[in-house]
This record gives sequence, structure tokens and C-alpha cells, in this order.
Amino acid sequence: MARSPLLVLFARLGALRDEALDRAAYERRALFDGWAHEASLVATADLPLHRWAMRTWLHAPGPRAQRARAFLAANAAFSEELLDELRERGPLRARDLEDRSLEPWRHGWWTDEVSGRQTIARLLHLLWITGRVGVARRIAGERLWDVFERCLPPGAAACPAAAELSDDEAEREAALRAVRMLGVARAGHVRAHFLRRRYARLAATLAELVAAGRLEPVAVEGLRGEWFGAPQDLDGSCDLAPGGRTTALSPFDNLLCDRARAAELFGFDHRLEIYVPAAQRRWGYYVLPILHRERLVARADTTLDREAGVLRVLALHREPGVRRTAALDRALTRALERLAAWRGAAAVEVGGQ
Repeated sequence: MARSPLLVLFARLGALRDEALDRAAYERRALFDGWAHEASLVATADLPLHRWAMRTWLHAPGPRAQRARAFLAANAAFSEELLDELRERGPLRARDLEDRSLEPWRHGWWTDEVSGRQTIARLLHLLWITGRVGVARRIAGERLWDVFERCLPPGAAACPAAAELSDDEAEREAALRAVRMLGVARAGHVRAHFLRRRYARLAATLAELVAAGRLEPVAVEGLRGEWFGAPQDLDGSCDLAPGGRTTALSPFDNLLCDRARAAELFGFDHRLEIYVPAAQRRWGYYVLPILHRERLVARADTTLDREAGVLRVLALHREPGVRRTAALDRALTRALERLAAWRGAAAVEVGGQ
């Protein structure tokens, strides 16, 4: 269909040109490719928070960081050579870089393959997560890598606003940002959002934000636990107009990327099935949840046939308990037609319902 960031923006802003996102990220550098709660485009204005996440990533407990530390240590000299090559010749595609590693990556990269291609990909990934390389631009979806400072606006890495935050300062700001993004959240939701798995002392951090008046404890009717919200958001929550649109969402949308939270709050149990064998899929390969007003009412397994100019909905699954009405059917049809028109398709063909 489209890259996930484009689907996220489409759901909120409507039809936009793909080039607009590329200009923001790779010309104006208002955004850059970073690792937030997953691989994301993040705001350059938040660089101090992401710098903190980059420098602390390798120090996290657990086998993932341990394997990464060992791999980078074994290939420290090659990493420096690779950075020198990018400075001299970059931006470059991963396939333009020769594998001269001393130790290959042996821990799987979606598969159990061990190869030079995989080793280069993993090394670039780790240098990216730790803030040494960045994505200069994309060509047909393929990333072109460069040293990180050249993937930011000129002088951004050295400006006072990018000064390093202490661990405590960064965790407070990241936790506050996560709560405000989520509206209301429990500690576990914060831990899984924005700078996922970076919060080393979250209970104390939330208590400090409450003591400072930047967060308030709240209760959510019918749900357990202590929730938090920002006073300025809670004060205006009763003034929000009810949702009135119907739109398709990316399966990675922030609304439901925390699967457990989406199930608890919205009764929407979603599983990404891209890596599930076809015969074992329940919903389909690349399924777009559909938001209708204030409910997630359906999910569409979609593919775009560019040559035929058709958006094919291989299956449209309505959610349990959602009553089928003529009005809802019209809203779903219009939402899929808008999606198709945005991607340049003239028609929508719907399969199983």
C-alpha cells in the first residue's frame, strides 16, 4: 500500500504527496530516521532525547544488548573503517559496502542466515541505533547511509539545544512526552512507548513528575491500576468533539502499536501477520485496521495493483459486536475509495467480507 509513516499521516491529515514527507526528512531535515518505540521518523527538535536513547542503548540489561556489545567490540576496527568510508564516499547503500568484519553476525535477522549481507545490515543497524550513522535519504524505499551528523540540519549536532541531558532529565522528559502522546497511560504503557525500554527508573520518574505538577494520577473507569495524565490535557478532555471520520490506519500506528493497551482500552486484539506462514494467518498479510468515529470496526487485508490501477481488498473483516448497517457500509466504502485515490488507484475491489 504505502510506507507506514505515509499511512500514519494520511489517517490524520488526509491525502498528501509522498514527496512532502521526503522533503521534510531529507531536505529540510525537520525529521530524521531514528529508533523510538520502533524504527520511526522522529522530530529533529527532540534530538537531545534521542541522543540520550542512543548513548544508553548498549548499556541496557539483557541478552540483546549483550550480543550487540560483543559484536561491536569484535568489529571495532571495521566499524571505524566503515565510518571513514561513509565520510569519504557517502551516502551509500548497504550493498555498496564490502564486508570486512572479523566476526559475522550469527544471531538471526528474521532468518538464521549468516552472510556478509546480513553482517553489514546488522552492523549498520547497530551504528544507527547508537547514533553513529544515519539515513541520508531513500531511493525507491532503499536507505542510503551516511555519518549521522550529515543527516541533521547544518550545525544541529553542535547547537546548545542539542546539549546532552542527564539520565534523570532525559527520562523525565521522555516519560512526560509518552504520557501526553497516549492521553492517559499506566507505567507499563509508558515503558512501551516513545523511547521504548529506555526507562531505567520509571516508578520514581513518574512520582517526580506528579510531585512537580507535570502529571496527575487518574483512574479509568472499569480498568485497573494507576493511570497518569498531563493536567493541560485532562482539563480540556471534556471539550473534545466526538470523532466523526472513518479512515484506514497503518498496522504500526501509534494508536495501537502497544497491542496489549489497544486490546484493553479498545477491545481490539491485533496481531501483525507479515511473518506468519500464509496458511496460519487469521486476517492477512498487511492488514489495515479501520477507525470509524471512535471505534475500531474492521480490518482490511489490502494490496495495491499499480499496473491495473486497483486497490484490492482481499478480505474485509468486521469486528465482533459491530452491527452491520447501510451507513457503516457506506462509510467503509468511502474510506477505502479515499485510500485508493490517494495511492493512484481508480477502483476498489473487495473480496471476502
